[in-house]
Amino acid sequence: MKIKTYNSESFRNEYFNSTPELDKLFSRSIEDFFCLRIEDISERVLKPIYPSREESHTIIFLTDGSYKTKIGFEEYTVIPNQIVIFQAGAVFSTEHISKNVKGYACHFHPDILIGEFGNRSLISDFEFLYVGNKPTIDVKEESKFAIQNIFERLCSEFESSGKPNPMIVHSYLYTLLAELKLLFAQNSRVSQSASFQITSQFRKLAHENVKKNLKVADYAEMMNISPNHLNKSVKRITSKSASDLNDEIKLIEIKFLLYQSGLSVSEISHEMGYLDASYFTRFFKKRTNLSPKEFRDMIEKS
Repeated sequence: MKIKTYNSESFRNEYFNSTPELDKLFSRSIEDFFCLRIEDISERVLKPIYPSREESHTIIFLTDGSYKTKIGFEEYTVIPNQIVIFQAGAVFSTEHISKNVKGYACHFHPDILIGEFGNRSLISDFEFLYVGNKPTIDVKEESKFAIQNIFERLCSEFESSGKPNPMIVHSYLYTLLAELKLLFAQNSRVSQSASFQITSQFRKLAHENVKKNLKVADYAEMMNISPNHLNKSVKRITSKSASDLNDEIKLIEIKFLLYQSGLSVSEISHEMGYLDASYFTRFFKKRTNLSPKEFRDMIEKS
């Protein structure tokens, strides 16, 4: 079976029925962010979710009921006081969601973390958002109240009239991710496979050297392994080539600079290690369908 990759809107159109209330709700910012109570949308699901990939992350916090889902090759029964993370790019499916399920679903594109108040070092530290990490986190009793309050605040902001305030969304979303980072470190058993360790080391090095415009072969040499071995390890964990993952990390940095700095496009090109500004522009446009200038103009209009 071919696994289909969805953006937020196409996924919603495929799996949710249309109602005036739902259309009005999702029309506010379906492409970037939503946070909703599961009980408000569970009855709108049209059919089982077949193996799919999403371009965005979805964090679900269950407070009542349970349901079964499959992420990658593992099946999970999600229970109350547990968070499950459908990481952007991960293959997932869900056979059935019972009617008594209650909780929250927070859905956001990775780019939303880049905004005016984004923090590149924090993003690289949110390991639980990376495909290959354990997607479930148990919420301890002492953390439940704080996390539920964050979800409630994000829900009320999304459901309020008008477009959600990006400053509030960024602040509470970062707070949620910071809380999850603490819980992830406390109760997650990270895979110790050789491929996982190699991928984690590669990702760390790529973030640390993002402005040097290094190639996969350069990182393989730094890690004392062959480029082929590095690529196979990364692909086994993320389903992406090492080159694609390296490009993604570069794009995050470029978007940060376009969003948060006053540097010109040519200055950003130079800072990122590109000697040819036209090649830099082609690199960005090939992966975003926008030139760096168009991306910056879009930010300024939003």
